[in-house]
Amino acid sequence: MKKYERIAQWVRDEIAAGNLHPGDKLPSENELTQQFQVSRNAVRQAIDLLNSEGITETMKGIGTFCRSKSVNGEGSRNIGFVCFFTDSYIFPRIIKGCSQVLYKEGYQLMLNQSEYDLEREREILETLRDKKVEGIIIEPVFSGKGKSNMDLLLSINEQGIPIFLMDNQYPLPRFSSITMDDRKAGYEAAKYLWEMGHREIGIFYQKDYLTKMRRREGALEFLSEQGVSPEEILQVGLTGQGEKSTAWEMAERFFETPRMPTAVICTNDEEALKLIGRASEKGIRVPEDLSVISFDNSEMAQMEQISLTSFEHPGAYIGHLAAKLLLEQISNPELGIITNSVIEPRLIRRKSVRKLYK
Repeated sequence: MKKYERIAQWVRDEIAAGNLHPGDKLPSENELTQQFQVSRNAVRQAIDLLNSEGITETMKGIGTFCRSKSVNGEGSRNIGFVCFFTDSYIFPRIIKGCSQVLYKEGYQLMLNQSEYDLEREREILETLRDKKVEGIIIEPVFSGKGKSNMDLLLSINEQGIPIFLMDNQYPLPRFSSITMDDRKAGYEAAKYLWEMGHREIGIFYQKDYLTKMRRREGALEFLSEQGVSPEEILQVGLTGQGEKSTAWEMAERFFETPRMPTAVICTNDEEALKLIGRASEKGIRVPEDLSVISFDNSEMAQMEQISLTSFEHPGAYIGHLAAKLLLEQISNPELGIITNSVIEPRLIRRKSVRKLYK
């Protein structure tokens, strides 16, 4: 028996003995290399074989999990998952939380990334519908107005496929969802900067994504309560995400103003880093010259050289709860329950905000 076949057989034996169950994560590549005293290539060959047999499934950046094959008459056991990007920023945390729940119940996660493109999202949804998935978890592309794929999602839902939204919503509560209280988070961001002595506060935001628009609205609400009108606030809007984001270009425009604010609210960490990068080019220091506060508490925000003050995004919890509630809908379709869960904001204070006075 070849080395990789020996590893694959061990996994099969562990499953047969009840030591590995659907949803359980296999030992890491390093652990298997040490356990069997083989090369990484042998471990990878074993995993590829198990994946091809449908015994395991590998999720990039997360690990390899045991899966259960679908049983005739029990549906596809597939759950469609649609987010902007599957392997970067906060999305792996969400996927991990979701997969841990689904795999333990014998479901497989079909990962798809829309890249914040409405047409691409529609094509993905049509494919998932045609593959007769048992449910869909999606972060929908929606700016708060204009076009969306809500019509297609409603049609899919009417065919008996439950839909669960995460991190973004449509105007009418037609689907169950889990989101942050983004408006309150924006309000709290402005309030924190105000308490730190800042009176000249700018906003750098994505204007074609509802979630980030709500963060902006919350910040404007607090500043309005302090007697600051929107016309007095430096606001620079960008569009798109990922490679299509205009954050870098618009960050240049932010610094063209003759009167620079002492602090800025960025509507996510990626945008904040683009702004900080432009500031560095111009010799503007954070936080000495410009304080920055953001959202999502991503891994990049936690890096020591960045140390970005940011609101927590509990991605693993969001994924876990989304999967749990979707399974309840699959198990009890006759109830027709719609649940809208809202998570309270929590600020992680680091070094990117300077206190101007006591």
